[in-house]
Amino acid sequence: MNMYYILLRYDILILLFLAKIGLFYIVMLCETIERFYIKGKRESVLFIVLGGRNSMEEFTMSEYAKDRIQKEIEENPFIILSKVVCKQIYREIIEGNLLPQHRIIESKIAKELNVSRSPIKMALAEMADNGILERVKGKELRVKKITYEECLWIYEARIMLEPEAAYLAARRISDGELKILKALVEKFEEIDHSHDHVKYKNADKLFHETIVKASRNRYLMAMYESIECPLAMYRNQLNQLAYEECFQQYGMERGSGYHRAIYRMLEQHYPMMAKDEMKNDVQRMYGTMSRLRGCDITV
Repeated sequence: MNMYYILLRYDILILLFLAKIGLFYIVMLCETIERFYIKGKRESVLFIVLGGRNSMEEFTMSEYAKDRIQKEIEENPFIILSKVVCKQIYREIIEGNLLPQHRIIESKIAKELNVSRSPIKMALAEMADNGILERVKGKELRVKKITYEECLWIYEARIMLEPEAAYLAARRISDGELKILKALVEKFEEIDHSHDHVKYKNADKLFHETIVKASRNRYLMAMYESIECPLAMYRNQLNQLAYEECFQQYGMERGSGYHRAIYRMLEQHYPMMAKDEMKNDVQRMYGTMSRLRGCDITV
């Protein structure tokens, strides 16, 4: 009888051991499935957003850009057309109208502007030489995809420039500029709930540009302008890839809090505190950069 109980006890222990092993493998299997699901979802987003062959759209100039080019031609018939076109395509990138998934076709742009292809070709070649556009498979042009290293350079430049701009703006900002910032803070409060990424990008751009201009330092403004295009490219790419995750994980859903804190320090004309609050806001970029790195934005 004792031997029977001993064998029964061993059988129970063996069954418990096997159950634990089975539970372990079930958990591992679930984690693996979840990981592959998330990875597959992310890669499908990357394929659709950043260059799946079937997702490439033909770029169309905005009506505003067309009107600006025609107006400049009418005002000065001897103007260098390639320079005018280059400037407006540059603005299209900054405004988020021209993105990495767009195919840039010379003949289409020339037809839209009712000009020959030569000035369009010269403008696009100049932008490619400046690293704003890149050639794909030798001929096709598209907006250059920003790399993690370039994101890091932008972050380093911003962390040096923008807190100093806030410091100076706290001493020199006008009532009109404060009204603009106040209206933007209210807009950020709406975005906190709607998670409208396009509105966030546009509001964030105008908020920081207003503060830099309020510094009344033309050299600082020139330095900030030099990172305007890569910063816009970063914002546009973030807007395409990050979606809800960046809003939830890296503080973008609390954008109104960060921007309100900066606004209050500017309104009270506290230079050092405005500088600190701006630094806190810019530092959030480091978290979103890490998210972009996880998405392998250079592919």
